[in-house]
Amino acid sequence: MSSELTPTQQLLLWHLALRGGKSSQPDVEYKTIKKDRDELVRRKLLVVDKKHRPFALELLEDGWDELTKRGSVLPKGKKPSRDRAVLQLLLDALHGYAAKETIGIGEIIRSKPSVSQPGDVQQRIRRAFFEIAGDPPQDSVRLSALRAKLHDVSRQQLDEALIAMKRARKINLMNLDNPPDIRSEESSALHDGGRQYHVLWIER
Repeated sequence: MSSELTPTQQLLLWHLALRGGKSSQPDVEYKTIKKDRDELVRRKLLVVDKKHRPFALELLEDGWDELTKRGSVLPKGKKPSRDRAVLQLLLDALHGYAAKETIGIGEIIRSKPSVSQPGDVQQRIRRAFFEIAGDPPQDSVRLSALRAKLHDVSRQQLDEALIAMKRARKINLMNLDNPPDIRSEESSALHDGGRQYHVLWIER
């Protein structure tokens, strides 16, 4: 399969995003959803919680990142429905606005103001860390989990805040040693000069 997502897969990602990034399966149900859902899970763009019925679908960090790319929900080779055509015009306008204002798609969709103050981002990083790791923390937090938790913060803002906190010795950033773990975290890694970090730890 091409690396490009199909229009139906794009539609599923956008449907989830417009519901805040998480939804029960019946709320986003439409034809061929299982095939497209499974492909998006394979690509690690979304995750399916099958512990309870109905299943819950949730966008992962890479799923939110995918929405920053210009894609199409229009079916190939046939005339689109009016609904899809209107949605595509809206998505094109959304991409244009996000690029002009240099803000994340998640910030616009979730109606959250752009976080511009470094101190605000640092406070959110601390809060997210303890929400994930527990208080007191039981383990370190992978940056993929942190990015997913703070997906409405642009990657640049998050990286700058993490580097500033590290240099101020407010946090510890570490790299993984196991090659499979490194590969799985490659897209979420933080690069600071020649160093690469995958894991965050904060002392209480």
